[in-house]
Amino acid sequence: MYAITHQDLSCVLSDYGGDAFGALSKEELVRRLLAHQRVVERVMQDHTVLPVKFGTVLNSSQEVLGLLAQGHSGFVDTLAAIQDKVEIEVAATWDTSRVLQEISKEEEVVRAREAITHKGQPTVEERVQLGQVVKACMDRRRDSYRERMIDFLKPLSVDLVPNALVSDQMVMNVAFLLEKTEQEEFDSHVRQLNSLFHDQIDFRIVGPLPLYTFATVEVTKPTPEKIEEARQLLHLGDVISEAEIRKAYRRLAAQEQRSLSPEDELAKDQSIIAKLGQASELLLRYCRARSEAQRGERRHALAKLDSCLFAIDIKRLRSDEVEPARFS
Repeated sequence: MYAITHQDLSCVLSDYGGDAFGALSKEELVRRLLAHQRVVERVMQDHTVLPVKFGTVLNSSQEVLGLLAQGHSGFVDTLAAIQDKVEIEVAATWDTSRVLQEISKEEEVVRAREAITHKGQPTVEERVQLGQVVKACMDRRRDSYRERMIDFLKPLSVDLVPNALVSDQMVMNVAFLLEKTEQEEFDSHVRQLNSLFHDQIDFRIVGPLPLYTFATVEVTKPTPEKIEEARQLLHLGDVISEAEIRKAYRRLAAQEQRSLSPEDELAKDQSIIAKLGQASELLLRYCRARSEAQRGERRHALAKLDSCLFAIDIKRLRSDEVEPARFS
């Protein structure tokens, strides 16, 4: 591991000569994901870290310098915003067998069960209907519990993002953004939740973590081929602006919408509209990236502008995206 520095920013990286990440087995991918997480967490002990999305690969140190120069203002602003903050993830689980026993005694479930058993042997359809009633009751209880948990912890957090519940055992899975000074009080509040729920819920705290959920850097490098393909699809020339891109997209998408064919061709037409949207987004990113890079070129005298041109996003991760914290 080593660092490349540009002005007041440093990028921690390593040389990688392995297979493309998409070609790795799940087990190997997880191992490398954990190694990435360990490095980020180690750097975090001494510095404020803006995590770069796992799997990001640049081709040379010149590209790294170009990335730092082009994204400098955004990186500095985001680092200032997340200074002295950490991510804490709280997962809550319950004993589904116990919960189901309790739900089986609720009036709604009792009535539904009696309605099908007094006729004799229930049919498959009736059993399914009863199961749906039970599930609805469980979902309402889970939602109520989760709302109470979040309301109790939210005042101590700067921000939060609910993550997907991956099993029936999970009641809550939320990433909280905290000031470092609030960590001890936050942990105390999680322990208090045990008492509030009469020790019937198991709570697990993961962290402190880098801000994977709240501020992850995503870097893409538009290729000349993709840019040219997008230009042609939107009928644009070599010199383009964001306004021209939006205007071309609206015009062509409206034309496609008006010429929708019968149902058997609908999927094809919608696919064309989707491709127009993707081309528009790619060119908009390209224009923004080029504008940033041109400003950087005047400041830092980059020799080859397009060789260091990136589309940079600092974004929240969606709950369905793989995050290093999930493998802790």
